[in-house]
Amino acid sequence: MIALIRYHYLTYLKSYRYIPPLALYLILLIITYTYTPNPVLDSFYNTSIYLFFIFSWITISFMHAENSKQERITRLHVRKKSVYFISKIISAVVLSIILSAVSILYPIVFDMFSSMPTAKEQVFGYLLHLVSCLTSMSVSLLFTRHMLRTGNLSWFGPVFVLVLTLAVAGVPYPYEGLQMVIYLLPPIAALIHFISEDIHVWIGFCWGLAYSAVVIGFYLSIVRNRDI
Repeated sequence: MIALIRYHYLTYLKSYRYIPPLALYLILLIITYTYTPNPVLDSFYNTSIYLFFIFSWITISFMHAENSKQERITRLHVRKKSVYFISKIISAVVLSIILSAVSILYPIVFDMFSSMPTAKEQVFGYLLHLVSCLTSMSVSLLFTRHMLRTGNLSWFGPVFVLVLTLAVAGVPYPYEGLQMVIYLLPPIAALIHFISEDIHVWIGFCWGLAYSAVVIGFYLSIVRNRDI
């Protein structure tokens, strides 16, 4: 599995597809902290939203780093289709862990906050970025070529879902009358609400992680049995 994960990273590096999304995120991160000092939680909210969108781009480009023919050859070498896709998802999760850490450490190391974030704020900030990445990744997986026969929705689909997810942030919790629609979306709005109100914060994080796990499990169950 480790050798396969290393192969995925090498393939992604050689494809150069990581450069545009990573460069854009680094630019946004630098711009966010251009003027100091910055409020801690508000800054974390902003960069987590940026990462929410950027990681969708990273996910799709990472899953499509190999062309279809090369991917089939790799899967033949691996022999088990499920192992191939699980290794790719693990690789993407590691990327999310790294980017979330960078998002928190950059402003702390360079002293860009109005006050040093407390340990609680640092943990909350890191988890907010990580959950944003994972929920974005889980939704984006549903729009890869492994799920859709046409590539027309590969970019429009996840962007639409992510924009809709942020739009519901203006709907008062607990979303009376819209439960069936909103609870199908990544729970980013609820998570931000819980953190800003300092209530049920861990429930929000667990909700986001559980949502990601369910969607990823659904994705794996489909691609494992599909002839692709």
